[in-house]
Amino acid sequence: MFKNLVILPVVAIVIALAGCEAPKDAALEAAQDAAIADIRSQLETKDAEQDKAVSRVEAMTEQNRSALRALNDKIDRMFRTISRK
Repeated sequence: MFKNLVILPVVAIVIALAGCEAPKDAALEAAQDAAIADIRSQLETKDAEQDKAVSRVEAMTEQNRSALRALNDKIDRMFRTISRK
């Protein structure tokens, strides 16, 4: 008798809790998907901006190297001219 008084309510509680699983909300999932898509597009935009910045930096670096080579050549010509005299 005591077993029935303990087992039946425990089984009823387990069944009740199993049936209380929260249902999936389609609107919530759609909002999450939209937020994820928005974040991905922002990341892609930032990646594109960084790629442009990297290419600008590479172009500036090459321009600076070219200017330094020209300056070095000019200095070499000056020293050659001075050493002749």
